[in-house]
Amino acid sequence: MNYRNFQIQDFIEDAAFKEWVMKPDMHSDAFWNNFLEQHPEKTNLLNNARNVLLAVKSEIEKDFPSEAQVQRIFENLQDQLQETKDAAQNVEKVQRIWSWKWSAAASVLLVAGLALIYAHWFKQDKSIAVYEKMISASEGNLLEKHNDTDQLMKVVLPDGSEVTLEKNSRISYPVVFEKNKREVYLIGEAFFQVKKDPKKPFLVFANELVTKVLGTSFRIKAFGEDKNVLVIVKTGRVSVFANQQIKTQDPETSGLVLTPNQEVIFERADQRFSRKLVENPVILLSADELQHYSFDDAPVAKIFDAIEKAYGVDIVFDEEIMSDCKLTTSLTNETLFEKLDIVCKGIDAEYKVVDAQVIISSKGCR
Repeated sequence: MNYRNFQIQDFIEDAAFKEWVMKPDMHSDAFWNNFLEQHPEKTNLLNNARNVLLAVKSEIEKDFPSEAQVQRIFENLQDQLQETKDAAQNVEKVQRIWSWKWSAAASVLLVAGLALIYAHWFKQDKSIAVYEKMISASEGNLLEKHNDTDQLMKVVLPDGSEVTLEKNSRISYPVVFEKNKREVYLIGEAFFQVKKDPKKPFLVFANELVTKVLGTSFRIKAFGEDKNVLVIVKTGRVSVFANQQIKTQDPETSGLVLTPNQEVIFERADQRFSRKLVENPVILLSADELQHYSFDDAPVAKIFDAIEKAYGVDIVFDEEIMSDCKLTTSLTNETLFEKLDIVCKGIDAEYKVVDAQVIISSKGCR
């Protein structure tokens, strides 16, 4: 982001700047302090923009007139507010216009009008600022695709990887990937089909989560207003971990590895992971391979092993206790959970899913 040419209105509308004013942290303080060191002539401009934002924040936390009242006032003010880019002049100008009618209440109502102008970023989650901050900090030229249509948008990345971008989603990526890595930035939802390249790991930065792959297909859902980030793996393996601002260790070691038919929910507030099976696991084998899933008085361990291979899931059971359990069945067109129901009913067992694993409980077959 080229902040050197920004005027006060530009700073007021910039997500990264607003995030720093409202919720400063070590990273943003360092960024803006460094900017002021390089461009001291912008000091007064930044201070004025900061004061306007803090005034808006202060007033929107108070009680206001009804939304309809504020909207009517805002409509009358809107033409005045658009005449100039200098928000400070706008505040002074409109206060003079309205002071005769509203007296002391005019300033509060004016700020309410300004709050409506910026309502979209107060309602949105801080991830808009996180997204734009990451883009600003990235090196090299980035391209951005924004799907503001009702249709899916296909994006082909420089390495040939494909991204299917959902409505109201944005993705930024370099014109040319670096020699040793491929990094993209996402806010919203997208399905990725990544070209394999072991020498160039592919990383997706979405809100506070990083998804790292070598070559696979997966979906990420990370809208700004969502409390969680969701990653669902279709093929291959991915590693997910928190995007730590202060890196005291390899953050990947604190994350999770996902395999097909697994998904992870990342709780943004406390950066906690929870892994589970997807709602409808898909079969990873071909139709020809599934024709061999007929069993005649077969040990249940063999049947469980076949189901594991078909869906890529881990089935945990006590082989010693269930060593005498055998079953005759054919498992072809059923879903994963229907198959498990059939097998468990046949050997008087139960199952539950814990951390994307299927746990089988049985007293044995005597």
